Amino acid sequence: MNIELNTLVGVSCYTPRGASYPVTVSVGRLESPSQTPETTEAWVTSEVVHYSKTMDFTIPAIAKYEGKIVCWYQSTRTELKNPHSEFSNPVTLVVSALRAPIVSLHPNPFRVGGNYTVYCNSTSGPVTNFTLSLYYRNLPVTPGTNWTFAGSLFLTDSHNIYIRNTNAVVPIEFSCDMEMLYNGKVLSSPKSNIEKAIPEELPVRLWEQSLGETCLGYLDVKFRGEWQPVCQKEVDTEADASAVIATAKVVCKELGCGRVLKWGRVLDNNRQNSFTLGGIRCSGKEEKTRDCPMGEIEFCNKRSFLYIVCSDALPLPKLSVMNYGPVSKLYVKEKQNVEISCSVDSTYLKGHYVTHPIHTCTLNTVTLNCFIITLQILFLGEFIFKKDGVVLRRIYASKISSESITESDKVGGEYECVYQLDSSQIKPVSQPSNTVFIYVYIPPDPVPIVAGVLTTVIGIAIMTYICVYRTATEEVQGNEFPAHSQDPATNTENPDHNVYIPQQL
Repeated sequence: MNIELNTLVGVSCYTPRGASYPVTVSVGRLESPSQTPETTEAWVTSEVVHYSKTMDFTIPAIAKYEGKIVCWYQSTRTELKNPHSEFSNPVTLVVSALRAPIVSLHPNPFRVGGNYTVYCNSTSGPVTNFTLSLYYRNLPVTPGTNWTFAGSLFLTDSHNIYIRNTNAVVPIEFSCDMEMLYNGKVLSSPKSNIEKAIPEELPVRLWEQSLGETCLGYLDVKFRGEWQPVCQKEVDTEADASAVIATAKVVCKELGCGRVLKWGRVLDNNRQNSFTLGGIRCSGKEEKTRDCPMGEIEFCNKRSFLYIVCSDALPLPKLSVMNYGPVSKLYVKEKQNVEISCSVDSTYLKGHYVTHPIHTCTLNTVTLNCFIITLQILFLGEFIFKKDGVVLRRIYASKISSESITESDKVGGEYECVYQLDSSQIKPVSQPSNTVFIYVYIPPDPVPIVAGVLTTVIGIAIMTYICVYRTATEEVQGNEFPAHSQDPATNTENPDHNVYIPQQL
């Protein structure tokens, strides 16, 4: 009943116990009462059969094989005068229906105000000269709502029709059917599948089961009223990597989570066998993720999901020195203890707990009792202190707050810190904190300083004696000379008879 065109029909033929084995079994069509196995064309013949069994054959449902189908067997034994059996009971094969066509929507999903195309594709195999008809109705469907005829097309060398909708804001569902004149009769298909064309807002979130919605986690997109993960194929080319980075950039911007800190492909065994969205390929210039090209809904089997960490989830740590604060430079004495603190303030991760189910069993004298308890612990991570670019110390912490280290020997150098969140899927590391340069100040020896001071004082006293006392004495002796000399012999270097007074020097 309702044998569809170009489908495969199973035909079974049972050979009786009394047959003259070994035999071969054939299948053909009975066209007249006078027909015999010797004069009948065999559509298909089995291999040699040595015992009673049921032989299965596959016949295509096309015009050539319509009618009364019979089977028979022929013995391979040469001593028999008539090696053929009689015909079996006939089974009538009539092609009476067409396969239901398939409706598909591209793209799926699409955003509010976007464009989409609905296709109706024939699935009845290699056929020509048929008609495809497309129907629609608005959503939500109320009782008594009938399909509205959108249009039809007679096809001779194609296998689909389509309708395009632009600036879509109204949810609609579509279906189609197929009809053709075949071998003197009209064949009709049942209605196709129903495809819903729902304009979506397509909001996004970053989500992880143990964390909830934060600024890090799997990228999910909400459509059809449910959150669906985004399937991420392998990043094989530079273009693939650029698209993923650009997508993560748009997501962090849309969620108000800062900039991209890290991304990765993560395989989640709890989600790998679900229908998901295909990859999103943003350019980085989009304001929202819904404006980016999206892949079709697909079965994400053995593929990974996109995991994104934004900077606001793991902000820049702050490095400070106890009693001095977040200074950039600090001078300390040799062998002076210095306590350095690294702190991280993440409002997105505070107050969340990671839940771990633990299987526990107790054995008494009779039975073994097992039950599950749930442990809740804070985030696990580590503060990593670095000095001159080399890891100085790692401190594991069960919460995001602050940790400190104390240095007392060879403290001079450049310090910074980072925080690594170990309880996340991809263990992101924050950007480096501010840097603090610590210089060791070694005071000079006091004995050379005192000697230098005394030397300076003595030098000043000598200079005072030379410049003040002796100068005053020379001034008195110089005034005792007469202003005009009467001896021309002693006045040869001063023709004007002037004397150089010391006060003028």
